[in-house]
Amino acid sequence: MSEIDFETSDLHPGFLNPFGDFREETHTVQVRRDPLLGDVSLYNPRLKEKVKFFFGDVDAGLIERLAEETARGCIFCSERREANTPRFPPDLIPEGRIRIGEAELFPNLFPVAGYHAVIVLSRAHFLPLSGFTPGIIFDGLKVARRFVDAVYQRDESAAFVAVNANYLFPAGATLVHPHLQLIVNPFALSYQARLHDACRRYQHTHGTGYFSDLTEQEEKRGARSVARTGGWHWLTAFSPTGNNEVIAVHQAAWDFAAISEADLMHLADGISRVLACYETLGHLSFNYSLLSVRQSSSPEGFRCLLKIISRQNPYPNYRNDDYFLQKLLQAEVIVNLPEELAARLRGFFARQGGG
Repeated sequence: MSEIDFETSDLHPGFLNPFGDFREETHTVQVRRDPLLGDVSLYNPRLKEKVKFFFGDVDAGLIERLAEETARGCIFCSERREANTPRFPPDLIPEGRIRIGEAELFPNLFPVAGYHAVIVLSRAHFLPLSGFTPGIIFDGLKVARRFVDAVYQRDESAAFVAVNANYLFPAGATLVHPHLQLIVNPFALSYQARLHDACRRYQHTHGTGYFSDLTEQEEKRGARSVARTGGWHWLTAFSPTGNNEVIAVHQAAWDFAAISEADLMHLADGISRVLACYETLGHLSFNYSLLSVRQSSSPEGFRCLLKIISRQNPYPNYRNDDYFLQKLLQAEVIVNLPEELAARLRGFFARQGGG
């Protein structure tokens, strides 16, 4: 095992504060760099107050109105879904769609991948984060895996899979109704490519797999290690790429299609627990991506990886929580330290039953 360097440094910007009679004030900004990719995140503990002031708590009245208004014409609601959503051709999916429990998969009307599916997760048009039960998530993942199996059988070039969630408008969803987007391509998208290239370089340099080393060292250190469920290691990211980032790494599999049904259930249960924790932090919107590469490839240290982040809450005078720093400079601002988030999450993983 090679020792991973969790690199931090501090900046000390100063200014004369108009809200304190222009007395000089100095802040400490912690700079973190991701050990594998070098991505930068920045932590100023005083930002917690700014976030509370500008963004506030969940507006229950606004959310209730949003759910009611959008339900009236939602094409993902069951009474409109059959007539308003497409089907796959029979040579790929003989029935045109895949259904398991409340989950239903069909093509995206505006695909941006070689294979691009949507998975409606629930009959309910709106769910609080604690309403994303392990069973609802599990059925969605099973539908996704059945589709990936069908794509693999049809297309030998299809190799890179991403199962993605955008919940509510701050996360980029165009519809409120809970759903996933599943993409399969013969090539890696930008982040996937960076990740695989970095894993390959790490393996060639150190002779060990990055994610194996990462999970082993994080479990020994303890500060960001949350739990192990089945084959999954749950951690908070040292240098997050989004607010409250949690990652899950599979100990052996790099192909989503090769994960056992038991480990799919462990994954669904863990996602449910993370979302329940986010709700206690005052969040309602989130993104996640589950990344994998086909079994026949040589991943060189890569493992199936889930990345899940919270997003800003909807509110009347909306401002997105991604700005130039994230979208153009690819650096992230941390509001809650990963070590604090991990401590909170451990309580959710220690509970019996689902999240």
